[in-house]
Amino acid sequence: MLLLGAGIGTAIVVLAAMMLISGGLPQTAVQIAPAGMPIRLALDPLAASFLLLAPGMTLVPLSLAGIVVTLSAANGFTLAIGLLMLGGLGASRPAAVAAVCFVVALGFAGSVSDFAAIRAMPPDGWRATAVLLLTLAGAAATASFSPALAAYATLRLLFDLCGAGQPFWWGVPLLVGGSIAATIVALRAALSDTLHDVASHAAQHQFGLAVTGLGVALLARAVDLPLVTGHALSAAWLALVCHVLCRTLLLRCSEAVESGAGTRRLDRLGGVIHRMPVTAGVWLAGLFSVAVLPPGLGFAAFWLLFQSLLEVARIGGFGLGLLITAVTILIGLSVGLVALAALRLAAVALLGRPRTPRAAVADEAPRESQLGLLGLAALIGLLGVMPGLALLPAFGWTNGVATVSPLGLRAGFAMPGYASLFVAALVGIAWVVLARLRRPLPARREPAWSGGFAAPPPWMPFGDPATQLRAASFVAPLHAISRALPSVDPLPKLLTRWHEGLRRAISALVTT
Repeated sequence: MLLLGAGIGTAIVVLAAMMLISGGLPQTAVQIAPAGMPIRLALDPLAASFLLLAPGMTLVPLSLAGIVVTLSAANGFTLAIGLLMLGGLGASRPAAVAAVCFVVALGFAGSVSDFAAIRAMPPDGWRATAVLLLTLAGAAATASFSPALAAYATLRLLFDLCGAGQPFWWGVPLLVGGSIAATIVALRAALSDTLHDVASHAAQHQFGLAVTGLGVALLARAVDLPLVTGHALSAAWLALVCHVLCRTLLLRCSEAVESGAGTRRLDRLGGVIHRMPVTAGVWLAGLFSVAVLPPGLGFAAFWLLFQSLLEVARIGGFGLGLLITAVTILIGLSVGLVALAALRLAAVALLGRPRTPRAAVADEAPRESQLGLLGLAALIGLLGVMPGLALLPAFGWTNGVATVSPLGLRAGFAMPGYASLFVAALVGIAWVVLARLRRPLPARREPAWSGGFAAPPPWMPFGDPATQLRAASFVAPLHAISRALPSVDPLPKLLTRWHEGLRRAISALVTT
């Protein structure tokens, strides 16, 4: 099944690349006779660029088909059908909620049967406000099973179909929601106790940055600043690419470590880098990128987002400046938390001594899995060093050509640039120099406690676990703070209420 999904994903990537190179494909329509509703499929630069990310979202064939239909939908009916096909992701209820929200939003926008009619006459007034609220609700439901599709739906409805004449405040919900979401998932990554939870939440931090970038783009577009809009959209796209690629890589590495060491809990791992050097090295490459460290892809997205925040702060008064300051503080806090989560995972799981006998004899991943992980890590590293390559597929809708320079990124002639290639060269030189200067230390005896590396007693061949740093040792203050906060996640209940309310409303309209 995975091989079939990989083949379908490769075909999707090839088709999207051909479309981007050729410049477009004609729209096609297939008539469904019983219902009389057309299924319209169309590819444009926005849809094609997201199709390149489809294999990173899932490799389940039915879900891949749903993603293709969703991204290439040219009307509301096709969009709803594509979302409902995503049951392979285990998200039947959120997908239904998202489909209903988007269809109703398109109805308020003017046409459920054709996107072109909405583009010709975008909504305004209270209808535009209704479209915004329903789009945000549908995007929140979609983000629970596919954050990349949630970002696409937001771009399609709010940026493409609603036009540029929308009010200034449209960007505020995305700006606030994205920064808060980035902080929450970063905190969860720092407090999680399993490999998969840390990897998933750390990668979702990039999605929070992408949503913040979309909010900045809406603010800039409302006051007719196309360059700032392009910068913010480029930052959002880079963050989405980092999210999809790094989440795939980190989860695959977590599965390999769980299979080789027999556990996914941080407190039962340790010394994985000695038994699984290839998997651990690839894992560190993914952590480096999501930890927003230069020259990683995550840092390139963060740098562009920070520049766009500085630029958009100059267009308003005291209120907007205060909002941008608060958002910037939250983004900075989230970056620190996700870096802590990456450091904690590397120090506890990869380094130190094995904490269990099974972890001490962990098996490396199979050769074919190693090759796949190495290829994905190489792609992430290349895009981090040359982020302009990651921006190429999105040039058709970000208008961000001015942000790319031969050595990295630029946010304008008056702003300093980010020379990612130069930073990568400095990091490489420092690594080589440190490796050359390193000298082996002579053997010596240490006292009973030495950071967990004291000589183990005969009755504990793997060392005393009490003498090693644990996962909780890094985040004890954060645990104290989290216990004071409410632990109930309101999203499932909110989605259930939306689903029931909209279902009853539609049933009432149909019966009347």
